[in-house]
Amino acid sequence: MLVDQSRSLSTAPRWTGTGSSDLLTLELMHHYSTSTALLSSLRSRRMAFDPHNQCLLHAILALSALHICNAEPTSSRYASAASTHYYRAKRGLHMAELEETADVNAVLIALSLVARYEFATSTVVFPHLAGDWYITIRSIRHNIHEKNRTQVQIAVLRSFVAAMAPSLLFTPLKDHFPPSLRTLLSTADTAPDVEELSDASVRTAYEDSISFLERARTASFNESVGIWWYIMPDTFFHLLAEGRPRALIILAHYCVMMKHVTQDGPWWTKKQWGNEAARIVCMLDSQWAPWLEWLSSQLGNTHDTQHLDFTGADFLDWLNGAGASMQETMLGQPDISSLHLTEER
Repeated sequence: MLVDQSRSLSTAPRWTGTGSSDLLTLELMHHYSTSTALLSSLRSRRMAFDPHNQCLLHAILALSALHICNAEPTSSRYASAASTHYYRAKRGLHMAELEETADVNAVLIALSLVARYEFATSTVVFPHLAGDWYITIRSIRHNIHEKNRTQVQIAVLRSFVAAMAPSLLFTPLKDHFPPSLRTLLSTADTAPDVEELSDASVRTAYEDSISFLERARTASFNESVGIWWYIMPDTFFHLLAEGRPRALIILAHYCVMMKHVTQDGPWWTKKQWGNEAARIVCMLDSQWAPWLEWLSSQLGNTHDTQHLDFTGADFLDWLNGAGASMQETMLGQPDISSLHLTEER
């Protein structure tokens, strides 16, 4: 378990860096500190400069660079910085969990920030990444469930749920619950992967997630949506991490619901719910077509990625070249799917 450090923030050692990247680091920290869109706090910035909390520093720098990319999508410099610090934050979170030295509050804030980064970029930069934003959200839940809750943890959780959830809406969705989702757990001979449903824990995880989605459609949705991540059993998250089609289809339905009820959200969520659902639909093959028709009808043909444009030639060249080697350097392996962690707002 991570330790809850009691030392005074004012006496925490200062982080110092060397090299040509110092100016960019200072620029990103200044942007994080002054941008209301990032909702920075003095406490989180102070914690970031404790050498034990490097995961938080890199999470802050990653999201700050990503935010600048949103305003200046042609700048490969900030895109490169965003990805570099993202991988370092993931590595730092992994090491913090292993070494049990980081402040639990710093880890939670870093997880919250990384989750926002992953959600904002999932449909463009990491379309097939197994360790995705929803896996990081599971880590946020685990972080709070397993540790003694603090006021910082509660504040971070509320901020994150408020950002993921829609504005206050008290009108339930008008359309009917998609009938195809009711047949997703059919054991008919024509249904794909029927054998997985013979596992009682797997079937129960699917049943619970579908049942709650149905109830959420008739409830005061803004409250129900944040709870969804808390009532899902760990089994469901494991199924998502494994890329099980049924789990992904359920998640896609959740994303479509969010697409319908969310207003213009923060910069890192705009249009992402529809994009995320479309990404999932594209990942599944034709044998799942009967359960994808309703989703496709809700999404149309649009897949808008212009709000965070990482498709420029310069960035893609960097990602395929230097980015790949950097990823191996940062993590010690080419695949980051085993690191399930994330961010704050």
